[in-house]
Amino acid sequence: MKRRSFLKVVSSAAASYALGTRPIWAVKSQDSKGEDDKVAGLPRRALGRTGEKVSVVGFPGLSLIHYDQARCTAGIHDAFEKGVNYFDVAPAYGDGECETKMGIGLQGIDRSRIFLACKTKMRDKDGAQKELEQSLKRLKTDYLDLYQMHAIRTPEEVKQALGTGGAIETFLKARQEGKVGILASRHILLRVRLR
Repeated sequence: MKRRSFLKVVSSAAASYALGTRPIWAVKSQDSKGEDDKVAGLPRRALGRTGEKVSVVGFPGLSLIHYDQARCTAGIHDAFEKGVNYFDVAPAYGDGECETKMGIGLQGIDRSRIFLACKTKMRDKDGAQKELEQSLKRLKTDYLDLYQMHAIRTPEEVKQALGTGGAIETFLKARQEGKVGILASRHILLRVRLR
């Protein structure tokens, strides 16, 4: 793939979000009938075509780096009680500190009632596998609802991640093993590769 093609795809997706429109992979599911569900007054919408209902406001795991565990736990529980069910974090946030704090903070909340998203910056199979296992351990869970490739910036990274021995092999294996539910970045990356 040429750099120009890659940048065109990425910039059109970014522009779609900035303008309030959504690219094809972020369209509401057909069965949503245009209505939002609400929990504690906070709307939930279908995540793309997955049918998963997630809060329109997510909990930013990066914010946990600024607080002690007691405050992090209280904030996570408060957000959940106010209708937030989308919790996002990454191993890059505080070199794993934010994952650890989120894992502790989510204790006591029914796992089936939250949508837990995580990501990896690794582009190779072994690196992605190691980060996935670390993330699951730190988050005190046996599965992630969404696993993403974090900060893909160049066509070379896309090629490595999708190539033989690339991170996508770990993603697909994790999905088969039930460790990952949705591979959103896989769909986006495959779109980039096909253009």
